[in-house]
Amino acid sequence: MTARRPLVLIALPFLLLALALAGCEGNTTVNAPQGAAWTGITVTGHGEVQAPPDTGYVDVGVQVTATTVAAARDGAATAASAVIAAIKKDGVADKDIQTTNLSIQPQYDYSKQSSSPAITGYMVNNTVQVTVRDLTKFDKVVDDAATAGGNNVRIQGLRFGIEDTTKILQQARQAAMDDAKARAAQLAKLSGAALGKVQAITESQSTPPTPIYASDKGVAAAAAQPSTPIQTGTNTVTVDVQVRFQLN
Repeated sequence: MTARRPLVLIALPFLLLALALAGCEGNTTVNAPQGAAWTGITVTGHGEVQAPPDTGYVDVGVQVTATTVAAARDGAATAASAVIAAIKKDGVADKDIQTTNLSIQPQYDYSKQSSSPAITGYMVNNTVQVTVRDLTKFDKVVDDAATAGGNNVRIQGLRFGIEDTTKILQQARQAAMDDAKARAAQLAKLSGAALGKVQAITESQSTPPTPIYASDKGVAAAAAQPSTPIQTGTNTVTVDVQVRFQLN
């Protein structure tokens, strides 16, 4: 009996290993630490830069309802042509005027509950997105488009952006890295360690959307004013970095 005990003690670790491996079946993944890659400190740095926009976008549409498709289409075509002509007259290039919506939809009368809805007419919508690169003319573009289209005009949304964000992104990135280094240095000092070299960097960036002002009503009344007041505000570019430092 005494001679068999060492065999039992030697076999026991292999039995435990077999049980552990059996428990790892299915979707379970076991990863072993990889030395220095598992040491250090990871922090997130945030950088944010605000700048005035240099480009404006406005969605100008016309909406016409008539008893026939032909009449509604002709009315919308006439109004849309007048709007586009006014926009071009204000210096907007052809490449900056893009049709984004053209629809023809029947209009129904649902007042009679005892019968199926009857078609009473047809509505035609025609919308163009206009890119205005000279913001000093933005309010004039909007007003002239509204005047040209009359009561058929719909200003469906406007927003502002920055055409080239390269320099602003560089500034935000610098601010994010400075923030990450400051956080890591403070944490290292509090822990009694010295901050080492950077091991890894992950960056994410975003430009929060600027407000979109929308309306489903005609703007002929607004166009009668000397100038529609439009505030461009500022745009914000954000960069976040996740940085992993060694600790010495």
